[in-house]
Amino acid sequence: MAPSLYGLSMEEEIRTFNQRALNLKKALRLYTLLMMKRSERLRDLIAEFRSISHNLDKMQKKTKTMGIAGGTTGAVGGVTAVLGIALAPVTMGTSLIATAVGAGMVASAGGMGAHTAKANKKIVGRMAVEKLVYEYKDKIVDLGHCLDFILSEMNELRRHDIPRLQRAGAQTDALKMAHLSQFVIKNLDNAGKAFAGMLSERLLQAFAKEMDLYFSEKNCEKLKKSRESKFSGRVRLLAENLQDELDQMNRMWEMFS
Repeated sequence: MAPSLYGLSMEEEIRTFNQRALNLKKALRLYTLLMMKRSERLRDLIAEFRSISHNLDKMQKKTKTMGIAGGTTGAVGGVTAVLGIALAPVTMGTSLIATAVGAGMVASAGGMGAHTAKANKKIVGRMAVEKLVYEYKDKIVDLGHCLDFILSEMNELRRHDIPRLQRAGAQTDALKMAHLSQFVIKNLDNAGKAFAGMLSERLLQAFAKEMDLYFSEKNCEKLKKSRESKFSGRVRLLAENLQDELDQMNRMWEMFS
């Protein structure tokens, strides 16, 4: 008969095996509960990150469009005003209307620029972004730790000689957990193993540390204009990475079932 794992007696190994399987079963229940309670909100938070990036991109395009339109309209308004003054002695009424319309168009163009700037401020603020980061981190950390524990216990269970333990009288539930462990570890690809750690937590920590690069020091709520495009891309990348890991967690949840 082959020696017992870790040099334990058969009785001690069975006891250890049964306890580890029980711990795994509890962890799987907890993981299921956490996924049921939190996965929808995590998807919503990822959607909010994507919305920030989308709105920033949209506003930048709109700002550029308004800048071009405002510049053109301003030039037309200026020409109209000059033309109106030139024609004043001949057609006083018409010239005044032309002048008024020109001035109005210039004012309108300026107004559009101001509105764009105000809207841009409302779209993203540092506190709002940090709130999303902290909420996502708060909801994902337990899931990450739970998943790491599950895979660690599965790795240990699959090291046992299962047929041998079965003959020696190991608990049926414990044997089921061991077979599940063999199945999961065997079918877990390299991408799955990479995502198994607390990747989301590390991604969010790295993102939080970079916030000073994108927001003004004097007014930390205001996004630096020169950094809007880069920040949009960075938020979009974060959302994609978080979605990848959440998808992996869901795939693993399916494997556990």
